[in-house]
Amino acid sequence: MGVCYLEVYGDSKLIVNQVKGEYEVRHEDLVPYYHAVIKIANLLDGFYIGHVSRSQNTKADALAALAATLALPIDTTYHLTVATQHLVCPKHVLKTKEVHVTSIDFKPKDWRFPLIDYALHGILPDDPKEATSIRRRSLRFYYDSIVKTLYRRSYDGILLRCLSNSEAQEVLRKTHDGICRAHQPGRKPSIDCTGLGIIG
Repeated sequence: MGVCYLEVYGDSKLIVNQVKGEYEVRHEDLVPYYHAVIKIANLLDGFYIGHVSRSQNTKADALAALAATLALPIDTTYHLTVATQHLVCPKHVLKTKEVHVTSIDFKPKDWRFPLIDYALHGILPDDPKEATSIRRRSLRFYYDSIVKTLYRRSYDGILLRCLSNSEAQEVLRKTHDGICRAHQPGRKPSIDCTGLGIIG
């Protein structure tokens, strides 16, 4: 890409100090990566690597975690550019591949993500109106980081599991296809209509 001077920051003090040469690289899985980094660094006119604490790296960490755990429904459509490059091959030799660009069409991102970002990391959207809305609405929501699920508190204090658009469509489809599809007035018995634990 024509880069001559490069600054690199990482939140792993071990890795940063290994690249700086202050720590010895002992783990055999890290050795090939270390040599690959040094080889690239030596090709540059200037190279700097510095440590950033995890508390100062929450936004990048949240984006990385989101990318790693993002689950997309089958019918999603976003526009995404993907570039791949192999840095180290099994024989511990630096190897680069031609960049492959893939175009995928997606629908707008899951409505729950801004609330989860705010709950976990205090990240708000750039749009001031949207940020105010998220801040106000977040008081009614609870994110369980153990099961990685967003809930909305009902007026009577019950936690209601928040569904993605595709999950909501599936619940509606199962409800209307099942024994709860009738629309007679009056109280219906408590029956699990969907197989998802939703009592009608």
